Amino acid sequence: MVVAEHIKPLGLMKGAQNDFCVSSAFSPALIAGRGYGKTIGLAVKAYTYAQDNPNGRGVITQPSFDMIRRNFLPVWDKFFGPLPGTQVNWSYRLVQQGVPSEIAFSNGFVYDLRPATNEMAERFRGATYCIVLMDELRNEDQLACYLALMGAVRMPGYPLQFCVTTTPEARKPWIRKIWTEHVDPISGEPLPPEDYPKFKARLEDNYEISEAQKKRIRAMYGGHSRYARQELDAEDVALEGIAFEEFGAFHNRRPEETVFKRTLYGIDFGATSPTAMYEGKLDLSDRLWITREFYKRNADDYDWIQELAEWGQGPIFCDPSRSEHEMAELRKRYGVNLKRATVKRFDDRVRLWRNRLALRDGTPRLYIDFGACPNLVSEINNLAFAQARVGEFAVDRWEPGLSDHGFDGVSYLLSALDRYSGPPPRIPVFTRGWEPGGD
Repeated sequence: MVVAEHIKPLGLMKGAQNDFCVSSAFSPALIAGRGYGKTIGLAVKAYTYAQDNPNGRGVITQPSFDMIRRNFLPVWDKFFGPLPGTQVNWSYRLVQQGVPSEIAFSNGFVYDLRPATNEMAERFRGATYCIVLMDELRNEDQLACYLALMGAVRMPGYPLQFCVTTTPEARKPWIRKIWTEHVDPISGEPLPPEDYPKFKARLEDNYEISEAQKKRIRAMYGGHSRYARQELDAEDVALEGIAFEEFGAFHNRRPEETVFKRTLYGIDFGATSPTAMYEGKLDLSDRLWITREFYKRNADDYDWIQELAEWGQGPIFCDPSRSEHEMAELRKRYGVNLKRATVKRFDDRVRLWRNRLALRDGTPRLYIDFGACPNLVSEINNLAFAQARVGEFAVDRWEPGLSDHGFDGVSYLLSALDRYSGPPPRIPVFTRGWEPGGD
């Protein structure tokens, strides 16, 4: 395949990489093992689309700002940079700290280069694009950005596309739901398979990697272990030990005309991990509605305090391990009604959730606005107990690598409504007056 006359011919690999690049479906996905060449496929897709659609605008995302610099830009420069004695028909613009924010073509087409972080999701809501290309979709927490960008693909007069590349991730079930099961990850409604094709490839399909190196990588990942099947063979490996199998579409409701008697909040503070805060409203039947979500990595006190000020007044419950001195300081400084949650134990938090999710007379006692709380929905769908041995699961911790910040934030909120006092007291057994062999 020759991309343009003034740059060297770029031969795409036959199979998944080539088929992804030439696909005209609305949302093709290149889902491949590590080392296959996903970013190359995404870059070629982006370049050829820009050549064919003058004056359009698109966006290319990486999981983080740093990955734009070290993952995407080297690939773009290698394949589409100038050859000696030639000029390219594009240029970088708005360069900050060595990383450009735009790629502008001479035909008027422009790509925004953006990190797909949770805080970017709100900024995408006002954008209008004809194409979105999201690379390495499994990294970090990209669901909120994906949902925001889905509504931004609406530029009239252009062929609309939403292209993604990723390696499968059992701990990100929403990716499997869209491109394997073809169902909406939030509502569970079916998606047209022809709009969401999956082009799948294994590490061994990349003929640019030597056979010796493929064998080394395969051995390092455990041959054909579950992990290797996911990371190298691009298989959807099921995550076993799911904690909340009962969680589903019947928990998804918007509080449109519901009358509420109480509003309260729950927060799980994060350092480098996300800070997760939720608004809960209790209706006249004592059903809880989770109506708002704040989910941000590297958040400081100003971030969540400002969000809380917009939400309204009410007690906010947090991790019971926070010191009283710190709690008093936050109350005094920001004027918030911060309270310590009453649940500490892992199994108590799981029990609080299960009691609310369980169906009683066909209805649960907990509803979540799925559209407003995408990170919480993703977590609850995916939380699984750690597997101590094959077929045996621990009940005091999650599988390593799973996110539970939203789970904890709502657990602290639930502790104010459904106090768990522990197991019932033991009934004493009296044996006085009776001896073995006696009358």
